[in-house]
Amino acid sequence: MSDGTLLELWLDALAEIGEAVGGDEPVLDLLDRVARTACTLLGYDFCAVFLPDSGGRALTIQGSYGLSADYIAQVNANRPILLDVRGDQEAPTSLAFRSGDVVTLEDIQSVPDFTWGGVAREQGYRALISAPLRRAGTVVGALNGYRTAPHRFDRAEITLVTTLATQVAIALGTAQLRAQEQATIRELRRAEEVHTLLMATALRGEGVAGVAESLSALLGRGVLIEDVYDEALAEAGWAGPDTRDHLVADVTLDGTDVARIHVATRDSDDPGLSGLDVRAVEHATVVTALELLRARTAAEVEQRIRGSLVSDLLASDGADTNAFLDRARRLGWDLAGGHCLIAVRPATERMLGAADRFLTGVAPRPLAALHRGDLVLVWPAQAGSPVDLAGRLIETITATGVVEHAVAAVSPVVAAAELPASFPTVRGALDLAGDRPESAVIDLNEITVAHLLLQLDDPRQLRAFAAAVLGRAADYDRARSTELLHTAGVLVDHNMDRRAAAVALHLHPNTVAQRVRRLEELTELDLTRPADLLQLTAALTVSKIAALY
Repeated sequence: MSDGTLLELWLDALAEIGEAVGGDEPVLDLLDRVARTACTLLGYDFCAVFLPDSGGRALTIQGSYGLSADYIAQVNANRPILLDVRGDQEAPTSLAFRSGDVVTLEDIQSVPDFTWGGVAREQGYRALISAPLRRAGTVVGALNGYRTAPHRFDRAEITLVTTLATQVAIALGTAQLRAQEQATIRELRRAEEVHTLLMATALRGEGVAGVAESLSALLGRGVLIEDVYDEALAEAGWAGPDTRDHLVADVTLDGTDVARIHVATRDSDDPGLSGLDVRAVEHATVVTALELLRARTAAEVEQRIRGSLVSDLLASDGADTNAFLDRARRLGWDLAGGHCLIAVRPATERMLGAADRFLTGVAPRPLAALHRGDLVLVWPAQAGSPVDLAGRLIETITATGVVEHAVAAVSPVVAAAELPASFPTVRGALDLAGDRPESAVIDLNEITVAHLLLQLDDPRQLRAFAAAVLGRAADYDRARSTELLHTAGVLVDHNMDRRAAAVALHLHPNTVAQRVRRLEELTELDLTRPADLLQLTAALTVSKIAALY
């Protein structure tokens, strides 16, 4: 081949490499093209282009021609060329990369104890040349050529390989810059997509649920948004509490953490979130904060409206009931028909929020507000059993840790105009039960005698009254493990019918009679006298509410 023909081949090859760079060819495809060009121009049996790994600790094959895919995968995974090895153990490619000089081996089998001899035999080469890829004075990789037979690399060939390596380094740098530019463009486009989608969610007022849905769609992952009390506010594609979190981002409002966004992993091989994904989550925290602020403002306005309604209702004298009912109806609450009061203590803003979430979807819509230190619900009779509701509400707020225990009192169902008269009784029951160490629901439908007593402002007087009437009998029960007070309560519930009480207690009627006589001795009451029976009934009622015995 004449020098002119050879020069023409080289110029065509370099032009082809430059054209590939200008055509946005992927970097790895470009490196394969370089390896093929080197084999074609220099007559090598196979070639490889080595680049440093992300940590700069080893060289791995990133482009090749003539090498098997299995060989490349094995070398990269199990036997990469380590850059921190020196002396006889150092690979020729590492030496070329580190020194910046071309390294040649004319016959590997003639080098005794050559560390890489096994690799050479596996792939079937005897001679190699390794030329550093130098760009702007810095070595960025290495170009290796291999021959299956021994070969002497003369000065001209080394010059050609060096020239090709220099051009390859320039092309590689250009290709990498173009790849980075394209990645940046894709990132900017996706950032715009993230911004557009999340801001559209905010502008449409889709709430925290909309943020969760949008973020899950953007990331292709499950998303959970919960408040700082671990209560779920919204979720999308979330697999449950066992899902491993890949990222947890705090949502802050006025410098205070108000929520958390959890982003789930996909599987055990999940590569993790990209930088743009992380920024999408950060953007979502801002939108979530805006949605929570919007929800908080709306909730505060509604709570003030509800508080005003409850306050006006319970302070009214029933003189202008129709006007009040019309006002409530315009605000979204139908207070016509039968209603009862449910009062819960202790009460906090957080408990009101938990109650609102608990009551979502209940129809007719109950009216709930904080009033005079209690959580008060005006409960429509058509909405179901208020006693059952009160029990489930307490279970919910205690299970979520809002309070350790709570006591609820439930009034009888009456017309709205009669609810103000029920409120003192409900508050009196809560005052009397204030020292109970466990949660309870007091059903005032079962209590008639003590309604007036419960309206006393000082529950201590009621406790003292119950202790004076029942104290000796209670001491007797504790000392002898008897059930005089329980028997008395069952007897009262069965209209003083001793036979019916005996059936309920699974006792003989004579045993009930004996317990009644002992109770009368200890309390100095005669249960055949209406006044004494009234006193016993009232004391038992107070004791039951206050959980004295």
